[in-house]
Amino acid sequence: MSVYAGPVQVLIDELGRMPGVGPKSAQRIAFHLLKIPAEDANRLASSILDAKARVSWCRRCFNISEGDLCGFCADEGRDSSVLCVVEDPRDIVAVERTAEFRGRYHVLQGAISPIEGSDRSSSASASYWRASPTRAWRRSSSPPTRTSRARPRPCTSHAS
Repeated sequence: MSVYAGPVQVLIDELGRMPGVGPKSAQRIAFHLLKIPAEDANRLASSILDAKARVSWCRRCFNISEGDLCGFCADEGRDSSVLCVVEDPRDIVAVERTAEFRGRYHVLQGAISPIEGSDRSSSASASYWRASPTRAWRRSSSPPTRTSRARPRPCTSHAS
């Protein structure tokens, strides 16, 4: 028997299916949503539905896109001979923050991990490996990596 009314329990269960959201977080979010004004909850629901309806995957690089091509693939000013392979669309943001990479991207849509059963046969990954031998990719002279992010400055204290 569920402790909460049917719709509340369904909401908690659905929120709990999201990555990184455990049972307690799902409860906290559900009760927050129940407390906010209906307009706010409707705006959230509409933005989710709108994103699902309008956003898909770029046919070239598998980044998120509102059309056939994402903004990076559609940008003629980018160097198409340099490719940055990233695990997830969120990784592109980190690379772009460096303002040093002007090539193209390929999003694998997950890590390649043979130990976990994920290999080069996933759809996004397979398209990269199929395209690679036929294209003249070159390495960037300074490939952006996770370690190339700006490091926070250490706190300094001033003696008073």
